[in-house]
Amino acid sequence: MSITVRSATEEDLPAIRDHLGQTDPRLVDEHFRLQREGRMFVAVALDDDELVGTALLDLNSEMTPELRNMFVAPSARRRGAGKALSQWVEQKAREAGHTAVFLAVDPNNEKAVPLYISLEYHPTGEHLFVAEPEVEQVPDPSRASSHYAIYKKSLTAR
Repeated sequence: MSITVRSATEEDLPAIRDHLGQTDPRLVDEHFRLQREGRMFVAVALDDDELVGTALLDLNSEMTPELRNMFVAPSARRRGAGKALSQWVEQKAREAGHTAVFLAVDPNNEKAVPLYISLEYHPTGEHLFVAEPEVEQVPDPSRASSHYAIYKKSLTAR
């Protein structure tokens, strides 16, 4: 597996909508519009020409910049796609002059929390109330938390 990450293009939108169906297709279009406006980066991870993951870098959230909605297809998990997406997002944040990246994650998201910790994101002790999540983070809605844990990664620490 040789993962490459780049900004999404208009040509990627059907594949994002169809093959990574974890989000409402209208959100894909909204995120791409925000990318065109310079308010967000939409990253795609590719294995050869196959789309295997996506992530957002939101430059206008409550926690700027914020890594959001990272998703890796089950067939590509534990093969470096998540790490490649986060590194790309972090580089974009550095280029925009930021010294840290934040994220909010459902503490019951048993797949994402260990990944973020392995990528050196650290809990801040703060939480964000989420009445209606943009993307469901846990498969069983009855296990979803209404408070997401806030994590932060320093971009200056070595």
